[in-house]
Order: sequence, then structure tokens, then C-alpha cells
Amino acid sequence: MEHIVNTDLGGYLRQMRERVRPEQMGLRSSGSRRVPGLRREEVAALAGVSQTYYTRLEQSQTAHASPQVLLSIARALQLSPDERDYLLKIGSPVQNPHEPAPCGDQVSPYTRMLVQSLGNVAAAVLNYRCDILSWNSLYHRLFAPHIEFEAPERADQRPNIIKMNFLDDEVRSLYADWAAESESNVTYLRFISGDHRHDPQLAELIGELTIQSEEFAELWCRQRVSNCIEGTKLFDHPVVGELELMYQSADLQDGNILKFYHADPDSPHEAALRLLTVDLDSVHHR
Repeated sequence: MEHIVNTDLGGYLRQMRERVRPEQMGLRSSGSRRVPGLRREEVAALAGVSQTYYTRLEQSQTAHASPQVLLSIARALQLSPDERDYLLKIGSPVQNPHEPAPCGDQVSPYTRMLVQSLGNVAAAVLNYRCDILSWNSLYHRLFAPHIEFEAPERADQRPNIIKMNFLDDEVRSLYADWAAESESNVTYLRFISGDHRHDPQLAELIGELTIQSEEFAELWCRQRVSNCIEGTKLFDHPVVGELELMYQSADLQDGNILKFYHADPDSPHEAALRLLTVDLDSVHHR
């Protein structure tokens, strides 16, 4: 059986099965149930597979299943589109497992120029592990002015946004809703792990966070999956106060991700964001 460092098909199926209430599926919930959620035989029946086969999948005695079987199980477990896609990834063989992961840690001059030109938008380039490869001054001032601006250019000092969110108190305190932010971080990391099951650096990141943060460890064990592409976040910034910003992510051709934050035009939040573009230190010393 192939060695996979970042995913656990059996554990994922078990977690998803246990969260589904029998009554959701039109099943009687009377009588004693030793475990929450559906029984294995109920999932197997709903998915149209044998109980023995489903049990082998959940006990990791069988590493893979056909896409048709995985889709049937996804329907039986009422998985969301992101959860279904994740199940298809971790339940299928890895293509070329010994092929080294593509090196996406370099930023082209054109991308770097684009990021720096977005003056009123907080922008950064991240790899799939959420290491920050480049950021403009507004992103730096928004999230991490206590870190050297040149840090992303040095591989040994490169900030990782998820590590900062969990382990850096100054960054963590920015979020008005930390519970939502922390869950979003972990569900995204779980989603990404489905595409990079043999990446030892990703495994090292997950291991470090699991050891150093009980909150991360608890959320990681829940095996929730979601791809965070766009949305709104509320910040409580120590310099400009409350900031409600929209965020979006765009895939770049080199495999990296362009992440940017912006405010509603002509809103107080845009005015506050613009204030961060001002060099306050130079203003105070005039």
C-alpha cells in the first residue's frame, strides 16, 4: 500500500459518517446506537456497495475505490462539493507518487511588479502551503508590520500565513472572529492536502502546527474540508481600528496563488485601509 503522509481515507469516511443523523436520511433512529451518526451498513446500503467493501475502505484495508463508488459514498454522506472533491482525491491513486513536487516558490518579475502596483489593495503571492513569497507594502502593514518586509524573499525566514494566524499573537489578534478564521484556515489546509499527499514539507507544517497549537490539533482531527476562495473578514487593526475587507484568491500559471484584500469603494473601511498606505512614522516626524 502506498505511503501517504497528509491524508487518511478511512478516518475521513468515519468522521463524515458520524456527523450524519439517521433522520436526515429518512432512517429510524430508535434503539440504542453505540456511535453517533450512521452505521457502516447504512452507508453501504445508501451507496449501493457491500458492507464488507465499505468497511474495508473505512478501516484503510483498501486504499482506493473507483470514482463511481466514491461519488455514491459522497451522496450517501451528503458531502458538500468541496468535501466530495476531496474524497475523490484521497480515494484515488496518486499519479507519479515519486515525482518531486513542482517548485512553485519563485515569483516571476511580472507577478512581483503586479503585486507592488496594487497600491490600494493588500496583495500577496502565496504557494499552496500558504508560505508568503511576496507581498506589497499594504499587505505587510495590514498583517505583519513587526516582520521584516524582505522576509518573504529569504526561504529560511519566509512567513507562513497559517502559522502566523495560530502561533503569532500579533497576527491572531487582528481577527474579530478568530473562531471562524481558525476553522477556515484548517479546512483549507485539509482541502489542499488532497492534492499534495506526498509533500513532506506540507506534512512538516501540519505536524508543527499540531504540536504547537491544541486548537489546530483539535480542528485538524475533525477532518472538515473547504476551499476558501473569496469572502469577507472583519479585522480589529491596532492602527486604523475596525476594517471589513473582502478577499479573493486567483490561481497563477506558475502554481502559486494571488491573494488580495480590498474594501467597498467610498466606505469608511476603504478610508481606513487607505490610511495604512500612509507612512505614519514620517508624518509624525515632520
